[in-house]
Amino acid sequence: MAGISSLGSGSGMDLSGLIDKLMTAEKAPLKDLLLKEASYQAKISAYGSVKSALSAFQTSLKNLSSVQTFRSTTATLADSSIATVTSNSLAQPGSYSLEVSQLAQNQKLTSNAFSSINTGLGTGTLTIQLGTVDKHDTDATSDDTFTANAKKPSFSIDITSKNNTLAGVRDAINLANQGVSASILNDGTGSRLVLTSKDSGAENSIKVSVIDADGNSTDTAGLSVLAYDPAGARNLIETQAAKDAKFKIDGINVSKPTNSVTDAIQGLTINLTKVSSPTSTGATTLAPTTITIGSDLSGLKDSIKGFIKSYNELNKTLKDVSSYTPGNATTSAKAAPLNGDSAIRSIQNQMRAVVNEMQGEGSYFKSLSDIGVSFSGYQTDAKGTIIGGATPKGDLSLNEAKLQVAIASHPGDVANLFTVNGISSSNQVTFLAGSLATQSGKYAVEVTTPASQAKYSGSALSFLKVDATNNTKNVTLGGVSASIAIDNNDYTTESLAAQIKSKIEADLTLFTSGTDTIKVEFNKLNKNFDISRERTIAGSPATIQKDSMALSVASAPKPITIDENNKTLLVSVDGVNSQIITLGKGSYATMADLAAEMQSKINSDTSLVKAGKTVGVAFNEATSQFDLSSGLYGKDSKIKITGVGNSTTSTSAATLGLVIGGYSDTSSGPTVGYTYTAGADVEGLIGGEKAKGSGQALTGTGASEGLSLIVTASTKGDYGSVSFNRGVAFALDKLLDSMVKDRTGLVAKQTEGVTNSIAQLGEKRVRMNRQYDATEALYRKQFTAMDIAIATMRNTSSNLTAQLASLPK
Repeated sequence: MAGISSLGSGSGMDLSGLIDKLMTAEKAPLKDLLLKEASYQAKISAYGSVKSALSAFQTSLKNLSSVQTFRSTTATLADSSIATVTSNSLAQPGSYSLEVSQLAQNQKLTSNAFSSINTGLGTGTLTIQLGTVDKHDTDATSDDTFTANAKKPSFSIDITSKNNTLAGVRDAINLANQGVSASILNDGTGSRLVLTSKDSGAENSIKVSVIDADGNSTDTAGLSVLAYDPAGARNLIETQAAKDAKFKIDGINVSKPTNSVTDAIQGLTINLTKVSSPTSTGATTLAPTTITIGSDLSGLKDSIKGFIKSYNELNKTLKDVSSYTPGNATTSAKAAPLNGDSAIRSIQNQMRAVVNEMQGEGSYFKSLSDIGVSFSGYQTDAKGTIIGGATPKGDLSLNEAKLQVAIASHPGDVANLFTVNGISSSNQVTFLAGSLATQSGKYAVEVTTPASQAKYSGSALSFLKVDATNNTKNVTLGGVSASIAIDNNDYTTESLAAQIKSKIEADLTLFTSGTDTIKVEFNKLNKNFDISRERTIAGSPATIQKDSMALSVASAPKPITIDENNKTLLVSVDGVNSQIITLGKGSYATMADLAAEMQSKINSDTSLVKAGKTVGVAFNEATSQFDLSSGLYGKDSKIKITGVGNSTTSTSAATLGLVIGGYSDTSSGPTVGYTYTAGADVEGLIGGEKAKGSGQALTGTGASEGLSLIVTASTKGDYGSVSFNRGVAFALDKLLDSMVKDRTGLVAKQTEGVTNSIAQLGEKRVRMNRQYDATEALYRKQFTAMDIAIATMRNTSSNLTAQLASLPK
């Protein structure tokens, strides 16, 4: 058999070229597939551009959906020497008069002069407390009283032989790093210890209680030389009193603890620097100055222009990736990668729908067209309402004159078109948030159950002391007066009311058996005992004569002592356990002072602070009980006394009315020695439909789905309405969320679909290439066989020719 060195050598033909041409024809379908795959790749790239453009537009919307972006304000003061003023977006345009009569200041206390900073002062314990001094509008100090600041815990410092010098006491106070700083001043006569409250304001007056090792804690010997009790021994000298800032806004008296005032007028910060000047020389009246708050309308206009620019940039990208250019005599038609794509049309249509969406009740402007923002290519009437016209190009255009009129007349309402906003008609209902599901509109709010806090109430304490100084009272009913003598004793308000009632009923000039009814109740507002008498007057018909009076019974001094046996307690707040809480030892003049100490020490506990838990502690004079309430509202609000010191020596039950008890996960039967009230979530209706409550938050359902309100009302009833509008920027932001989210967004789903198609084409291409390889191999095998056959025949022909030639002729 003849062999061949290469394909075609046997036949002399270009068989490889022939096979290549055959395979080119065979592979014609593959070329179409590759073109289709390339078009899909172009779509992937185009979707990437669309997603980037959508994300960029969404980023620009983040600030636009906030009211603060649109509501810029400016604030000025006519007399800038009195104060400086700044405003934010919450400030409302207007003018206010300002008259400053007193600046806030810290208190300063100074000791007597000592020969050296190393002078020994004695040993013992210093307890420093901050609070308010009530001078009762007199210059005398004998009737001054001190009420502890519940927000500032007292702190104690042990003074031993190692730190009992003037310098040692200074360093010990500063090391405590609490609300008071200490320094030493040498005035030429000697060295003086100076105590300064770190914060200004009347509520930051200093009280220094001393437990002197020499046994006398109020004299001027030993450590008690530093004692300073506004209601008792004053061994330090007050060189500067703690004062609140006092001023008038529009003639209304205002008092604040600092000279930086942020809550007098919403959105306005006032930094007081000087007392106002008199209206004239020698005058006692002060000259007011004027605060003016204005709207920064240029900022609002620029924000709207920025919105239009961002929208049109996105629309250009959408048009570019979906465009179609018809062909003509010289050029071919050209379609962009996403021409005719339903997703692009959906994006454009949905965004246009949001921009054209009408706002609900409560909105002054109903649509963007009301302020001059509309789509180009539309025809509108005088009010901006679309009435027809050519196919829109999709870009937003601005009628600046119309926008200027809207901003000048209703700047806040212009901003509301873009931002999520809810306006409540009640100051006890605050708009918190809305969602894309919330329909714009006006919703009535009804509270059926107000939110409440968990509360632990201890046993009633006999805190009212009656002795020779206050046991005789004059009672006048129906024009008849008589003196009653109350038994000397310690009383709760309830037992004292019963005592007063019994004494009146025992007086024949005030009470007639059979015809009179006496009622005595404690009035917690004015802290008096309200006495009423109903007398039946015989006749036909009988008549009722009603007489009443208010009787004041101020407690005689009855200090409460905190010592080793009742100084500690443990609490659990909302499921978080405190560390051991230690109250400052000493005598507390009133139950209110002790309540302030308890609250400040509990709220300073490290475990509770870390968990963000707080309590409120108050002494309820009406019930004669200490009330401890969780700072949290709702069913998750919990409070419990988990410890009151050594159970064998603790006197907490007797002096504080506190025993272990409170919230429990399991029912434990009736309480003993305390009352526990569980917290409750707010319940109510929004827009007539039952809402979901959590703490003080009330969230709507139905048409108001996602509308969240904070309800601070303490009683059930109707609380006006809330007008809600989503605003264009917010609605677009939420819409874009649904488009650009990874995996679940519209663009991601479209990209995934195209990616899957590319993968399928790739698999088909592999199969086709395998088939083409097999076909080419078959061609080469067949043509090789043919080439060999031809070579063989040629060889045979050559042999025959040679043999024939060798035959004799």
